[in-house]
Amino acid sequence: MGERRPRSGASRAASWSASCVRRQSSCAEGRSRGVFGIAILDLSGWEGVVAVAVVATSLAWLAAAAAVFVVRRPPEPPVGPRTLDLGPEPPAIANFLVNDFRVTNDAIPATLIDLAARNVVDIEQRGPGVFYVRLRPLDDEALTTYERRVLDHLRRRASDGVVPAEALTTGPGEESTRWRRRLGNEVVADAKARGLSQDAFDGPVFTVAAGVPAALAWTLSSFEAGIVVVAVGAAILGWIRARHPQRETPEGLEAASRWLGVRAELAENKVFRTHSPLTVELWNRLLAYGAALGVATGASGPLPMGTESDADAWSARRQLATRASGVSACLASRLGLDPLIAIVAGIGAAVAGALVLYWFVPELFDASGGGPGGLIAAAGFVVPCLAVLVGTSLAVMAYADLRSTVEITGPILRLRVLGGEKKPRYYVAVDDGESRTIRAWRVNPRHYLGLTQGETITVAVTKNLGCVRWIIRRTDQASAPD
Repeated sequence: MGERRPRSGASRAASWSASCVRRQSSCAEGRSRGVFGIAILDLSGWEGVVAVAVVATSLAWLAAAAAVFVVRRPPEPPVGPRTLDLGPEPPAIANFLVNDFRVTNDAIPATLIDLAARNVVDIEQRGPGVFYVRLRPLDDEALTTYERRVLDHLRRRASDGVVPAEALTTGPGEESTRWRRRLGNEVVADAKARGLSQDAFDGPVFTVAAGVPAALAWTLSSFEAGIVVVAVGAAILGWIRARHPQRETPEGLEAASRWLGVRAELAENKVFRTHSPLTVELWNRLLAYGAALGVATGASGPLPMGTESDADAWSARRQLATRASGVSACLASRLGLDPLIAIVAGIGAAVAGALVLYWFVPELFDASGGGPGGLIAAAGFVVPCLAVLVGTSLAVMAYADLRSTVEITGPILRLRVLGGEKKPRYYVAVDDGESRTIRAWRVNPRHYLGLTQGETITVAVTKNLGCVRWIIRRTDQASAPD
């Protein structure tokens, strides 16, 4: 190895100076990074000017959004002269105009009653509080998009051209919400086309304007800072749009005032509120408008076109309501376990309980000495006994299920996915045509995929544990899978 030569004074000074510069740069870089990687900068010089510009443009944008939110809120229209003269707008539009330019749930049964008043469908009564909707043959009746949506929903739910009131629901939670949202959007589109409303918020203008402070923040600090500004602006815009999606036009305000006058006149008739949907033949379209305006609850109440129940379902096969239990929880009698897995689990539980009884329970009783210790010993005796009993019962039922597969054919009353996105559980409830209470079977995803609520299927299921072996749709021509 060569001998190390000492460096000169100038070389050592230059090295020390470079090291200081590197340390200062590293320290400055460490100080300049804040939360989420957004830079914390020295605001002297041009950076201070840009920072002031970011704050000023952001405040200006927020002030403009707040001003639009306050100024463009739909005003409360005055109540017009009381009258029973109906305008040209459909009941759903009337509902939209008198409810702060929003579509409420009353618009859906009101549209159905209006279809009955126009002889597109018929409403029948077959007992106290028991109503049916009978579909008529297709004709050339001009319908709006939302009226067509309601009619199409009736046709999907109909059996032999008849829909009981209990089957009018628009699906489970999220599906019903999407259905009602689409209908509401169609009503709003019709109102805008009639010149009765307009968008309350100029979304594109404010979106573009939000880009100014975002670009300045990006220039001043980092790309992440610009993203944060854009995200905050989008959240504010979404909140404003949700609160006030539509506002009035002069024509819309005048129409709203007129419909408020109709509502005031109908509200004076205390008996009108109690009329059933069957009286549509007497009141004609006036009953539909009363339902849309919220003063004919007796007509809209028996037509539940909202979210369907998880537990109660209408069976078109038997023309009566049934209870589809086991949907919200996997019942012990319908575990859906494969018999082989259940046999292993049952034997394991029974053996574990027996070992605890043999080895630990006698010692526990000996050590208890009576008193409170005796209660603890008794509890320690009961738990393993239950394990033996339940495990043995499970193993016996599973063994019987190895050769007890039965086939059930019927319509699907309920389809549900529970448990969240990470661990979803799939359930199918099929009407067997006999049982008053229908149990939902837990199935695997490959069986669940492609099924539609209301369609007829054949299910091979074990008798005790409810393990679904295979499912055949009525339209399938293939043989049952292994």
